[in-house]
Amino acid sequence: MSSINNSYEYYQSNQGLLSMLNKSKSGNPLINQLIANNEMEYQQKMEKYGLGTGNTNNKYKNVETSANNLEDALASLGKDELYTSESGEEYDNTQLIKTINNYVTAYNSTITSLVNCGGSLKNIFSTELNEAFKNKTEAFSNIGITMSKDGKLSVDQEKLKAANPSDVKSIFNTESDYYKSIMSSTSSMDAIINKALAMKSGTYNSSGLINGVL
Repeated sequence: MSSINNSYEYYQSNQGLLSMLNKSKSGNPLINQLIANNEMEYQQKMEKYGLGTGNTNNKYKNVETSANNLEDALASLGKDELYTSESGEEYDNTQLIKTINNYVTAYNSTITSLVNCGGSLKNIFSTELNEAFKNKTEAFSNIGITMSKDGKLSVDQEKLKAANPSDVKSIFNTESDYYKSIMSSTSSMDAIINKALAMKSGTYNSSGLINGVL
């Protein structure tokens, strides 16, 4: 697990426990201070990673949008009906090919957004995405998908059209290691960037909660 993920989960765990204690103690001043200190410590750590500082809101939002699009595209590839035909009908892989190309576009957009953002956010999550692919390099190659030196994917359309749908499904089904790895990465990107943007906008209060949200 990445350093950013570890930091975020540690922060969540601490804030959750302290907030629970605070409710039972009716707003104990000492616990309030511990919550504030935990918030400050997390913010300083994120700034060290290059998050939460400077005028980079648009770069963060671009990563968040790209990650959400990637998650949606992968979820579409995880649907069983994409790999089967209607009863009595011949299988047509047109929609499958379109969905894979949409995924590749979303993947490459995420890589571009991470590169533009730079810093540890780019280094850590680009590595996670790359490693997930490299663990399935041969399987991807068999269906016509390869990775270039810049970490982006390309598709051999003829090879993809000729690919067995079961080979595609073995990579993208919801129980596969690849599917779970990419979903974990996109979820982490979304959560961490939302937290960084919230810190920058000052929307978190001393209880570690978003202002106006119970």
